[in-house]
Amino acid sequence: MIFFLLVWSLSSLAFIALASAMSKHQKQMYGQELTAQQTRLASILGWTLLLISLIICVISGPLSSMLSFWIGILTFSALFVGALLTYYSLKVKFVACFCAGMSFVTSVILLI
Repeated sequence: MIFFLLVWSLSSLAFIALASAMSKHQKQMYGQELTAQQTRLASILGWTLLLISLIICVISGPLSSMLSFWIGILTFSALFVGALLTYYSLKVKFVACFCAGMSFVTSVILLI
């Protein structure tokens, strides 16, 4: 369960960052468009977090089952972020902080 929460929180953070790189979602979440540099940084951060979550999954077990597990978590994370942007777009920053805290706590628990 802890492993699932780690990968899910990283994937959700990644999708929030990737949504922050889109002008429509920038207006929705922040009330204005971000600068080109901030947009590029959000995009790079999103793809990096997705890569980190993939690496964590791949090194944690058999490749075929962990790739399936990762794809399943990506689906769940994308649906979560999509619903969040649809119904609670002003709460995205709070949820992002929650996911960051959860990923930190779960990674510490897994390392112990």
